[in-house]
Amino acid sequence: MRTKQTEQDKAYLKVIGNNVKFYRINNNCSPADTDGYGRVSQEKLAELSGTSASMISNIEATNVETTMSISFLRKIAVALNIPLYAFFLEKPVKNPPENPFENKAQKEINSIQN
Repeated sequence: MRTKQTEQDKAYLKVIGNNVKFYRINNNCSPADTDGYGRVSQEKLAELSGTSASMISNIEATNVETTMSISFLRKIAVALNIPLYAFFLEKPVKNPPENPFENKAQKEINSIQN
C-alpha cells in the first residue's frame, strides 16, 4: 500500500536529492572514480552504491516522489565517502566532518584555552 506524501515529506526528499547531487559533484571520492573535474557520474555512483543510475537520477530530481531507506542512503554516503547526516543538512558543506559536533567542540576548547 502506497501512502500519500505530505508537503513536508516532499520538502525533505528535495533536500536529500539536492544534497546527493551536491556531494556527487563535490566529493571526496578516489580519483579513479571521478571524471577529469573530480565529479562522480550518476552511473558510477550507482555502481559504487549497488543501485541503478535511474534511481540516482530519481533521487536527484527536484520533483522526486520516491521514498528511500536509511540503509539505502548509507550506501550512497559510503560510496561518496561522506557521513550519512550530510544528506540532511539544509546547506551542504564540501567536506563535512565525520562528527557533526566536531567544530563546535573545538571552538569551545579553544575559547577555554584562550
